Amino acid sequence: MTGKSEMTKPKPGVSRRTVVKGTAWAVPAVVVASAAPAMAASPCLTATFGGGSCKQPGTGQNNFGFNLNICFTNTCTSSVTIVVTKVQGNAGSSPVQVVNQTITVGVNQTVCLPQMVVYCSANSANFINVFFTVNGGAEQSLSVPSPPQECATNPILCPK
Repeated sequence: MTGKSEMTKPKPGVSRRTVVKGTAWAVPAVVVASAAPAMAASPCLTATFGGGSCKQPGTGQNNFGFNLNICFTNTCTSSVTIVVTKVQGNAGSSPVQVVNQTITVGVNQTVCLPQMVVYCSANSANFINVFFTVNGGAEQSLSVPSPPQECATNPILCPK
């Protein structure tokens, strides 16, 4: 039989009560920290250049230019309102073209901006960065491969 003095002796190590108290504080911190980045990253939105998009290689009287039909595909669980704020060439080295066009894209839909974006550049960028906001949030960007086809008609008149 165990004596009373042995039962009241503190046992070495961490008690179950201490572990439970620590866990109660740790769980809410993880939930709060993981909730914010999900919408900010918008992994359910993709951008492409739709029909009519083309590039001008910079020969003759024209500099490098692009006609861009910017489209977004939404696989999110709700509709989104996108404001395309600007476009810019490779790694930010080219000039910026301010756009400020707004579209609403429903769930599992693809919607293009109402107007083509003319973008004049100092080089024939391999990628064009499309900057936009989603539902009034912080500005984000997606890098979209430039259109491979050359503009056959209606040349883009960019200053040299």
